[in-house]
Amino acid sequence: MTNYIPDVKLLKGLFFIMLYCNCFSQVGVRNAFDTRNLYNISFDAKSSESENDDSIIKSNPYLTPLIDGFRYNAYLDKIVDSQGKVTNISNVRLGDYLFVKKEFYPIWKKKPSNGYLIDLGSNSYIRIQKVIRNDYNPRMNKKSNNRYEQKITYYRKIEDKIKQVKKNEFDKAHFFIQLGYIQSGLNNFSSEGFKNRNSVYYGLGRTFHIKSSIDLIGHFFYSKNGGYRYYRELEETGKKIIVYNTIGLEVLFSKQVKKIVFLTGLRTNFAVKREQRKASRRLYGFRFRDEFTSLDNTIKKISPLGATLGFSFKLLESINFEVKYNRGISVISIDNSKKTRLNSLQTGLTYKF
Repeated sequence: MTNYIPDVKLLKGLFFIMLYCNCFSQVGVRNAFDTRNLYNISFDAKSSESENDDSIIKSNPYLTPLIDGFRYNAYLDKIVDSQGKVTNISNVRLGDYLFVKKEFYPIWKKKPSNGYLIDLGSNSYIRIQKVIRNDYNPRMNKKSNNRYEQKITYYRKIEDKIKQVKKNEFDKAHFFIQLGYIQSGLNNFSSEGFKNRNSVYYGLGRTFHIKSSIDLIGHFFYSKNGGYRYYRELEETGKKIIVYNTIGLEVLFSKQVKKIVFLTGLRTNFAVKREQRKASRRLYGFRFRDEFTSLDNTIKKISPLGATLGFSFKLLESINFEVKYNRGISVISIDNSKKTRLNSLQTGLTYKF
């Protein structure tokens, strides 16, 4: 029996056919021998490929058409001529837009950037950039396959610096959320050895702009108030806790003086829980026992009136740090002879939308 010797020429032919199929016939992925960086290809705005909705690269990097020999490349952040060459122009009007090259501060950045802004007048600016979409596929031939998407940011000259602001920064009203630490006490229980209770508060509110540097603030928040003290009785130790959890409604006026905002107003508290909890355990062993005593007949459900004073200042863009002290005016004890009032000190953060 003779040994079979494969045809070398036939094997070479099959090899090159398979190589051709794998390297040059793939759909939806880059060819193996295609070393072009497709994401750096730039097309002239007048080219047929940039204007053809069915082209692989649908959109172009230009924000404006060619006007008086110039246009704005929003991807490179440059003013270019008809040939796409970068020009060193500090300001130019392209149609209805006046492009000016300025130093500006992006949000939450301490170091300035330099680039082109559109001057809207009255110390207001916008910046429009084109960025490559994350879901862009250079091999997909669809009308919805746009290469670029627009990114618009807003700026205003504040304290001789052009700073980024929110789109609604100068609207008449803003919502905000708050979160912080509260230390509260009931003065009548303090005389019995109860210490102030420490907890958190959180809430939602809205600010209404009245006139220059004066705002009206309305918000409601939830807080855990009361007091606590440790005790020791016979073979038991533990902690007694006065639980007076409330939803507070507060109306404040604010006045900004330079970088500090001063606050003053009134507060009403509505109690959602009124009880005394006794958490105890034996001196020897691990048995715990909680006893709950209702304070519905001791403390009123509503504390109608309290006076608030405080201040706040900006930490970061849209984030303020606040300190407020509320002094109870209304007596909340059912027995008026005890003159129980709720007082609290708050420190926390607010975030403005």
